[in-house]
Amino acid sequence: MQTKTSATRYSKEFRESMVSLSQTGRSANSLSKEYNVSVSTLSKWIRQADPNDRNILSLNERALLKENKRLKEEIDILKRAAVLLAKN
Repeated sequence: MQTKTSATRYSKEFRESMVSLSQTGRSANSLSKEYNVSVSTLSKWIRQADPNDRNILSLNERALLKENKRLKEEIDILKRAAVLLAKN
């Protein structure tokens, strides 16, 4: 059994042709079998080619979401502290 030692690089043209084939109705699974590319790789290319995909966030957007979550937690803690201090 052979194992891959390095990542396979695909040309931009090849990636674009795989995306266009998927847009014609071909499934990632059938393309994977025919062109010997993993399904996860094909799925990633398809997602990346969709400009309306909301699941792909930039690093800055991810950092902002993380900071937003942290700030909401801080507000929640401060609200609880205010309630406790008001009781005393």
